Amino acid sequence: MEFNSSVFIVFWLILSVSYVVFGSIKTTGFQIFRKLILLSASLIFIWNITSYGLLILLFGGVFDFYLGISVHHLQKESYKKWLMRISVLWNVSLILFFNHINDWFSLNDLESSVHLPFIFRVVGVSFFAFRSMSYVMDVYYENLDKPEKNILNYLNYVLFFPLYLSGPIQEYESFQKNINTGIISINHKQIGRATLLISLGIIKKYILGNYLALNFVNRVFESSDFFSSLELFIASIAQTFTLYLDFSGYTDIVIGLALLLGFELSENFNFPFLAQNVTEYWKRWHITLSQWFNKYVYFPMSYYLRRWKKWGTSISVFVVFLISGFWHGTQPNYWIWGIMHAICMVWDVFTSNMRSKWKKHTPHWIYKPISILLTFGFLTYSGIFFKAKSIEHGQSIVLKIIDGIEWELFEDWLDLYPWVAIILLVLIIVQFTFSGIYKSIVKIYEQTPILFLSIQLIIVVFIAYQFDKMGSLPFYYLQF
Repeated sequence: MEFNSSVFIVFWLILSVSYVVFGSIKTTGFQIFRKLILLSASLIFIWNITSYGLLILLFGGVFDFYLGISVHHLQKESYKKWLMRISVLWNVSLILFFNHINDWFSLNDLESSVHLPFIFRVVGVSFFAFRSMSYVMDVYYENLDKPEKNILNYLNYVLFFPLYLSGPIQEYESFQKNINTGIISINHKQIGRATLLISLGIIKKYILGNYLALNFVNRVFESSDFFSSLELFIASIAQTFTLYLDFSGYTDIVIGLALLLGFELSENFNFPFLAQNVTEYWKRWHITLSQWFNKYVYFPMSYYLRRWKKWGTSISVFVVFLISGFWHGTQPNYWIWGIMHAICMVWDVFTSNMRSKWKKHTPHWIYKPISILLTFGFLTYSGIFFKAKSIEHGQSIVLKIIDGIEWELFEDWLDLYPWVAIILLVLIIVQFTFSGIYKSIVKIYEQTPILFLSIQLIIVVFIAYQFDKMGSLPFYYLQF
């Protein structure tokens, strides 16, 4: 059920109207029915995506729900810890088995895997598992005052359809406040913000991202031997932007949709290409996943290795990014990508004092753009291996670029890809200008009459539909 399909639009209209109507009546029975409506919508959405894989998710949700209750009530610390570890083992096994089964059997595309039993295909299991195991860990570490005792609330949390496919990874405590709200009251400001987010998401994904991917990036990476070093160089830069447009576009849409249901979800992107180093980049990119790894992997491990000081921190960083690389896929090119980022993060740890001195003695207008450019250069370089089919494929692209970029072909490239060039130029300009005025734009949307908001959204959807005729791609992160 794609967000740009007519089926989803009908699904969304029925859900939003019924959910808000029943949520506006302050009666216990109606509030329970409201939660049932939301859960039913999530079940329909997930069934449409992964069919019988939904049964695995329901079992996993119920399993962790009762584990959380048991962890809270048990008195013996060793028993509590073992139950928490069982939850972690169970959820990690879900990710390994259902997310990487195709890799293990060399079935790396959907067409080759459709003959497998349904049990082998559970789309979206990763973010489900992240939420579910973090809940049990929060109960164990007493980050929650008490476990959830209403299974309807818990299943709504782990299966909430805007969060299901690719996050954000919402913590249970904040979600609990939204699901237990007595009356759903959506104000004008929320509608304005939601309209802005959904509009931005549609523009990013269905207009700009799809156009770049379909008309340039995918062509070049799929047949890199037939393209010049200049085209490979520009495609590598465009790939970095395409991944951002795809993923942040998805996030904007789901946060906007959730907002129209009265749910305030966490921010997941904050102009990542303005980062001045890789550490800062990971505080701006997929923020909730970075926070999840920090909270449940990095901080516990670095605390355990605190005697080793910076070396302990470095080991913790390496482990986190090795896990991250493996999570993206079992192909070695993902491991290389993870190791690259780990090395840069370790560099940031050991050179923090040196870089602070450089920053202190270098004019801001020189230090900042150079730092941003170097960081973006690294992201583009590592992104080649992230996008490539294999390590060898990534190496061949890099070597061809290093061998010499044929700048004399640039004018011919502009003639062939004028819109790609315009989009890339606009994206670069927007990254540096939009961040400074974004809050002002949000305030404007919060005060804009609903009629004008509706007209603007309809126009954006209409334009996106025209682009969709040229072809559409699924959200990139669905494969993870």
